[in-house]
Amino acid sequence: MVSKRAQVTIFIIVAIVLVGGVIAYFAFRDSFGVSVPEELRPVYDYYISCLEATVGEGVALLGEQGGRIDTGEFIPGSAYMPFSSHLDFLGQGIPYWMYVSGNNLLKENVPTREDMERELEVYIEDRLGDCDFSDFESAGFDVYVGEGNVAVDVNDLNVGVEIKNPVTIFKGESSVIVSNHEFRVSSKLGKFYDLAKEVYDYEKANMFLEKYALDVLRIYAPVDGVEDGCSPMIFVDSEIREDIIMGLVANIATVKLDGSYYDLGSKSREYFVEDAGLNLDESVNFMYLPDWPTRVEIYGDRVARPVGMQEGMGILGFCYVPYHLVYDIDFPVLVQFYDDEELFQFPLAVIISKNQAREALPTYAGENIESKVCEFMNQEVDVFTYDVDLEPVEARISFKCLNSVCNIGETKLRGGDAVLSGDFPQCVNGFIIASAEGYSDSKYQISTNEETLANILLNKEYEVKLGLEGVKSALVNFVSDDYSATVLYPDMKSVTLVEGYYNVSVYVYDNSSLKFPATNRRECVDVPETGLAGFLGMETEKCYDINTPAMDVDFAVVGGGKQFEYITSEDLENVVKLNLDVPLFGLPTSIEEMSANYNRVDDEVVFLEFE
Repeated sequence: MVSKRAQVTIFIIVAIVLVGGVIAYFAFRDSFGVSVPEELRPVYDYYISCLEATVGEGVALLGEQGGRIDTGEFIPGSAYMPFSSHLDFLGQGIPYWMYVSGNNLLKENVPTREDMERELEVYIEDRLGDCDFSDFESAGFDVYVGEGNVAVDVNDLNVGVEIKNPVTIFKGESSVIVSNHEFRVSSKLGKFYDLAKEVYDYEKANMFLEKYALDVLRIYAPVDGVEDGCSPMIFVDSEIREDIIMGLVANIATVKLDGSYYDLGSKSREYFVEDAGLNLDESVNFMYLPDWPTRVEIYGDRVARPVGMQEGMGILGFCYVPYHLVYDIDFPVLVQFYDDEELFQFPLAVIISKNQAREALPTYAGENIESKVCEFMNQEVDVFTYDVDLEPVEARISFKCLNSVCNIGETKLRGGDAVLSGDFPQCVNGFIIASAEGYSDSKYQISTNEETLANILLNKEYEVKLGLEGVKSALVNFVSDDYSATVLYPDMKSVTLVEGYYNVSVYVYDNSSLKFPATNRRECVDVPETGLAGFLGMETEKCYDINTPAMDVDFAVVGGGKQFEYITSEDLENVVKLNLDVPLFGLPTSIEEMSANYNRVDDEVVFLEFE
């Protein structure tokens, strides 16, 4: 049995512990939590809400700017590659996570969670004293906010903040100093960032956006194929570019990733769902806008001529037009994760080279996607660019060595000259290519392993109106060694030319009602026997069935001719209209007459008159 003395001793010990705990609480209350007198609490509560708002602003900036508050130095693109280091979205510069720099380097700039935490910490520290206490001060409060430091923890669904800075509040006889402030702000920043990183890594490895872009290219633009017909097919660069860009706008926006954030309108829409293995439960959007920097380069003959009308090919009994065009396409895509309250977005570059998706990105930044030739530019060459009157012209300079093209830089006005002192790769019989707005491209052959100076002349371009009296529709070609232009009249009523010798050809077309019925015929030829008999020169007859489909000819050649003429810059500068006097033949009534008209163009003469 416990004695009464022992019971009293236990009660005394408990009392001492309780009193000690109370004393310790008041002595070290900042370490255990905030204890603010009631009359001062509204001021402190306001300060915490002000800090929470500051955190919210920083989190919003991180989401809107691809995980960056400090977006870094802006690096412009070039004429060769349109991407800068930042995508301008509604006036806000968002750093690319992946882009191609103006000197054709493949760049990665992906922030980590630690990067975001550090930038948010700096953002908050710089604004610890920005809260406005003027309303409280007019009510008799005195508030002093000291400097301090901030620690941030970005989690999936919230951002934890710990701030250590002294806040002193006075009113009358009451005062308090609070040095530690901890709170959490609800946010999906961490979750959205992780999802964005997964999508970026998937695109980097699998290039699914490039695959959709290639599909758009083949649907919206002529790539390769064969069309029935006896009239040339004419491809206009501006129309092709517009079709590709509008196709990208319409299709990129419909791309989805596997998940539960959407409902497909029909089974056919499954084409736009990319199975990335992510099973997303948050909304993601892919965006491309037509005014964003976009490069579309087209290679190949813009005029595809019919096969079947040439001399000696009349046996075909029909015409067809083969065509083949090659494209480089580079454009940005903005990837957005969002809900009703938050947004996380980042841009990246989509790259199509020669009708193929780029190779998968390496795991490090700064990979050069140019030829290896361009990696060893160690020969300095001085390049001067002028017009034909020897006036300086600022121009973009590139260098072609074999099949490699290297972007060098630009000539700049200096001391009365337009000059570039640039590093070139060493190459025998390479070409310096100069390009300037309003001038045709000029090539200068040089062996950079021996020569260190290049003077390049650029020909000014002149737009000239065309006159073709009595002609309904015509294809006009101006072809010289270094410059060519094609006009589809009357859709195009002017042509851009430079001084030089031209082979001028005109094909005049009119509506035709010729119909060629389907035909079936059997052709037989003698071929060598197989085996020993064939070795001894014995032959056997082989027969084939040739089926020609029915064909309607909507257009036929009804006139035309050719001319070889030198056109001076004075002719182009002073001309009001360039009239072409073209012989007309009449509408053909048979395939023989149609073929004869086509061949007759080579024998007739077109006369050029500058009005």
